[in-house]
Amino acid sequence: MTSIGEPRLLNAPVFETNRVAIGLFRCPVEYPDFRDTGPIDRCIVVFPRTSVWIRHEGARPFLADPTIATIYNRAQRYERFPASREGDRCDWFAVSDGLAREIAAAADDRSIDSELPFHSPWAKSDGRLYLHQRALFRRARNGVVDALEAEEGVIGIVAAVLGATLDGRVSSHARRRSADVRRRELAEAAKLELERTVGENRSVHEIASSLGTSPFHLCRIFRACTGRTLNAYRSELRVRLALEMLEAPAVGALSRVAHTLGFASHSHFVQTMRRHWGTTPGAARALVS
Repeated sequence: MTSIGEPRLLNAPVFETNRVAIGLFRCPVEYPDFRDTGPIDRCIVVFPRTSVWIRHEGARPFLADPTIATIYNRAQRYERFPASREGDRCDWFAVSDGLAREIAAAADDRSIDSELPFHSPWAKSDGRLYLHQRALFRRARNGVVDALEAEEGVIGIVAAVLGATLDGRVSSHARRRSADVRRRELAEAAKLELERTVGENRSVHEIASSLGTSPFHLCRIFRACTGRTLNAYRSELRVRLALEMLEAPAVGALSRVAHTLGFASHSHFVQTMRRHWGTTPGAARALVS
């Protein structure tokens, strides 16, 4: 029995039909069963809002952060390990088993004769997809989405995520040919370091020193393993975390968000968000708040 004041797990749909569901998951680090909250009960793609280490049963752990989407089959067993003090906060989009197989088969022909529809544990999530899923989640949470819009939206989101795994699979094969486990671990450690210090304007030298490597080696390995530069990754992480802050009414002025996340100025914040998402912070706030 959960006692008064004990940290609680929240895993609940905000919209649901027979074919799709949209929901939220909130698990504080202090929750007694943080590491293992049980198997997944449906086919889902998940958009992290905080960083957390995820390890699917029988696989290596990876850092699930706001730049990727994680993917789970029904009954998938997995473990989580803390990376952010805020625990595991994410939003999820589920499809029925039949829909999962149909979408997966269109994206990856390995799924046609497979027992499981989904084959990759995660995929890259581009900025426009991230903003789109947050807007759909907000409409569903506020009760202003109908079944047609929701089902079409969820199917499109799941299809986009599964489509991105094809690029991930190719790059994964390339990485196995050109990099060993230690190099991939360095890239993951760098991602975590960038998330931990996202509001600081640290140099490559400072980041490399904190990881016990050289700036050149870090830049080369990070680009090879992630397909982007350290600066591009930090910039993408900042605008996604900005969306999280913009949703909170208490945050106030946009200039405060810009300062907290390390942007040089309010105009730099605006330019960066427009470059990544084709919109302004004010317009993004209107979508999610």
